[in-house]
Amino acid sequence: MAKFSVFLTIMFLLVVGILAFFNKDTVNLTVWQGVTYEVPVIGLILISTAAGIFAMFVVFSIRDARRFFSNWQFNRRQKKELKIQESYTRGLDAFFACRYEEAEELFTKVIEEDPFNVNALLRLGDIAIYEEDYFKAKDFYTRAKEIKPRSVEVLLSLEKVFEGQQKWNEALKYLDTILEIDEENPEILYRKRDIYERDKKWEDVLEVQHKVLKCDLSPEEEQEEHKKHLGYRYELGCHYLETNNTEKAVKILKSVIKADKDFASAYIALAEAYLKDGNTDEAQELLLKGYETTSSLVLLVRLEDFFISMGEPGTIIDLYQKAVQKDPRDLKLQFFLAKLYYRLEMIDYAFETINALDTSAFDFPDLHILLGNIYQRRSQAEKAAEEFKKALKVDKPLLVPFCCSNCGYTSKDWGGRCPSCKTWNTFVLNTYEVCKTKKRQSSS
Repeated sequence: MAKFSVFLTIMFLLVVGILAFFNKDTVNLTVWQGVTYEVPVIGLILISTAAGIFAMFVVFSIRDARRFFSNWQFNRRQKKELKIQESYTRGLDAFFACRYEEAEELFTKVIEEDPFNVNALLRLGDIAIYEEDYFKAKDFYTRAKEIKPRSVEVLLSLEKVFEGQQKWNEALKYLDTILEIDEENPEILYRKRDIYERDKKWEDVLEVQHKVLKCDLSPEEEQEEHKKHLGYRYELGCHYLETNNTEKAVKILKSVIKADKDFASAYIALAEAYLKDGNTDEAQELLLKGYETTSSLVLLVRLEDFFISMGEPGTIIDLYQKAVQKDPRDLKLQFFLAKLYYRLEMIDYAFETINALDTSAFDFPDLHILLGNIYQRRSQAEKAAEEFKKALKVDKPLLVPFCCSNCGYTSKDWGGRCPSCKTWNTFVLNTYEVCKTKKRQSSS
């Protein structure tokens, strides 16, 4: 490169020398008003060349100075960003390791260096949420919202604050804002639905559920959401029943049964609606149809209560006997028939029925409790005591509890929905100790 520069310089001087030899004339050069100089032509050429070179020198010097300054600023900014990122990364490590005090100190350091760091503001808010300092959390999240007003994460964080404070209306406002940005976000719809469900606003729950079903769901998720949709319709029917709006209750519950003929809980609720309106015949017909369709022992027990309250115990006895004849291998039916006889104080019939049971195949505490009570009523105290010992719970009442067939939750009261796993139509009578079996299967 140096040799090439020397070569160009020599060539330039050679050209200038040739031009100077052939151009010996002079020209007048005016540099200012009234100031004129007489210079050789070659001198003018050299002056012009020098001026051009100087101008280029100035231009390139300015360019290089600006480039140097830009590089200096970039390097300084990059070092600052690396320092901030290092502090943020260390803060995240401490945050996920639950060292919140250390994490808060590091994130605060990040904010001091970069007040517009949304991620650090969010993490500081999360720490405040953990400490249940909702006022402080709201302050951090609000600062983040000022920087990114349409960030779903920021809006969801603010919603979390109001949810923690149990300010459900404010929480719903933020969820609605998120849905304006992303109207088919199932996770946000789930949260909105949960708030409505918590307040038992079943009409609003169903409205949200319709939107959930329009989202892009996997086949398994879609099937599960359709089940929930049916469950929410059942809840709405029960709500109308509780508020004595039996007309709407009947309409909703009929639609539930039409959609799922095995929904035993809906049969029971609809029968109650009929009874509230004084339609005992329709209630009876419905319960009988429900039992015929579902073969649910829960419905049979409900029929038992219905016919006894109506003063027609013979009808339910006949129904039990027909059911036993239809399926003589179903030991549960025989047990409940014996329990019915005991309830009606038909002690001898109860004793004969229960003695016909194969206890080696059907042996659980309630069977021994029932047999113990029968012996007690027959004044056979020793045998009664022996049966109570077998049951291991002498003071246990003669009551077969209900059990959730989905999660194994037990309850002495029947319900249309399991309070543990939140599924509908899963309560069954805990014969054979089904609940314990279910729990063992779940744990294994």
